[in-house]
Amino acid sequence: MKTTLKKYTAAERLGKMEVDLIDITVSVDPDNTGGDAEGDLFFKVTEIPNAVSVDGGSAILQSCCAIIAGGDNDGADVDAFDVVVTADSTQLLEASDSSEAESGDAMSGMENALGTMDGTCGYFSVVNGFDAGVVAIANTNNIGMVCKAEQGSKSLYVYGVVQNDADYNQGSMVLRLGFIKD
Repeated sequence: MKTTLKKYTAAERLGKMEVDLIDITVSVDPDNTGGDAEGDLFFKVTEIPNAVSVDGGSAILQSCCAIIAGGDNDGADVDAFDVVVTADSTQLLEASDSSEAESGDAMSGMENALGTMDGTCGYFSVVNGFDAGVVAIANTNNIGMVCKAEQGSKSLYVYGVVQNDADYNQGSMVLRLGFIKD
């Protein structure tokens, strides 16, 4: 199939794009197991509903604002973490017993990681944050990740990977994701 470069004029392309902010809530350290190690699962596979406009469609993930509640006694934690975006809804499984992976389990010990990684659109790091008292706010702009949903679905999915040793004390986090939908 040949790519058609002149299918739409510049004005038509811009006119048909939809910009959307989608909030999802993820649980970090739900069992209050304490600080995790770098490379551990930070939060489980979580759906981003209606991330694309049509079934099997595509979108560009442009921004992510993380609003983090919980953490140690002196405020919310703001340490770095990675967010993996995938079209695959499959939960990660521990290799040791094939149970569903939990926050704090080592990513290197996942049984189905290769199969699940097949739907990966990409990942980005969240490294810029500040403690605002009861919450921390972190932000990543200009991501520019092209994402494509599975056939028959408008959803994408995310999971997190720890890049710190902070203790989130059964915290929660809202990821405010900015998409440009085609």
